[in-house]
Amino acid sequence: MCRKPGVFEGPNALREFLNPDNSPPLPLVELPSPLNPLRDLGVRIFAKLMFLLPLLNIKVLPALNMLLEAEACGQLADVNTLVENSSGNTVFSLTVLARMFGISHVAAVVPWDIAPGKLELLRLVGAEPWLQRESPDGANGIEFAREYGGTRGNFNPGQYHNDANPAAYEKWVAPEIWEQSEGKLTLLAAGLGTTGTLVGISRYLRRKSHALKLVGAICAPQNAIPGVRSESRLRPIGFEWRKAVDAVVEVETKESFQQSLDLFRAGIMAGPSSGFALAGLLHFVEAEARNRTLDELRNSDGEVYAIFICGDTPFPYLDKYSTHLDLNQMALGTRSAPTAVGASAPRGEDRVNENIEVRKSSAVIRNVDPDSQSAAHASR
Repeated sequence: MCRKPGVFEGPNALREFLNPDNSPPLPLVELPSPLNPLRDLGVRIFAKLMFLLPLLNIKVLPALNMLLEAEACGQLADVNTLVENSSGNTVFSLTVLARMFGISHVAAVVPWDIAPGKLELLRLVGAEPWLQRESPDGANGIEFAREYGGTRGNFNPGQYHNDANPAAYEKWVAPEIWEQSEGKLTLLAAGLGTTGTLVGISRYLRRKSHALKLVGAICAPQNAIPGVRSESRLRPIGFEWRKAVDAVVEVETKESFQQSLDLFRAGIMAGPSSGFALAGLLHFVEAEARNRTLDELRNSDGEVYAIFICGDTPFPYLDKYSTHLDLNQMALGTRSAPTAVGASAPRGEDRVNENIEVRKSSAVIRNVDPDSQSAAHASR
């Protein structure tokens, strides 16, 4: 029981400590001009520091909500093993939380190329990693975890199809963001992995504002960032994420790590998926500025009020920064200046994919996969 602010005691102290209902609002921090090249255009950018949750990553929210929902439905009776496909953070959180539900064993179906730091964290917390190399002819990790979780004594929380995942963000994240922004929010960006973050946030925020734009960042082809997916790898996801977002933006590996490094050195301990979300936000706003549609994103104060989600820290991926970034940049903290709005840039305008017809744009838009739920148009 939390009888005094910040104090948890009694037999259920840990469970109460990990319950988001008992957490103070997580910081919403505005980026200074050096990190926001669009400030002179009246664009304010805020980082939502979700990595300051007790387990240092945002996935503790869906992990807890899935277990609470399963417990309430009696699905955890006689379960001794959880099995979940995850890039790391969800199954890390599940392993910690499972013990509070009487489950001592968690099997983590993880990518073959998982970051060594993340793998060590899973072992440290007590998960049993099952490394899976996906192939076109075999079952993917999601299918494997679901099938194995259906056998006796096992349970698959199923973050890629369980509605308790997006419901966690609808319940615990979106209301806090709306209240902190005092209803001034006009733009929000997050990476698309399970897609639960944006699907859940959209449910709440769409009820508050029809003018709000939600941007989903995806990995550019032949690029990879922990926790997020490319368009082709989003196909097995069970949520209707396309209905939740207004635009999809491709982001590359190097720029994600660079943005993360810049945030880290400025004092925000944000990992590569956070840099990924920021890069996607910047690309979208730059495209709007080039298309002369930026004013459509302004609130009653005349500002573009933008938020990007910071989901975890850099610490599990420390070995990756020197792999993806130039050593001189790592040592000296130097980088090329941001591309000025309106200037031509390689792949600059074709990163943004309109997902549904909600705004007019003259930008060059790359069509989404023709097999996807809704095709983007090259022009409106």
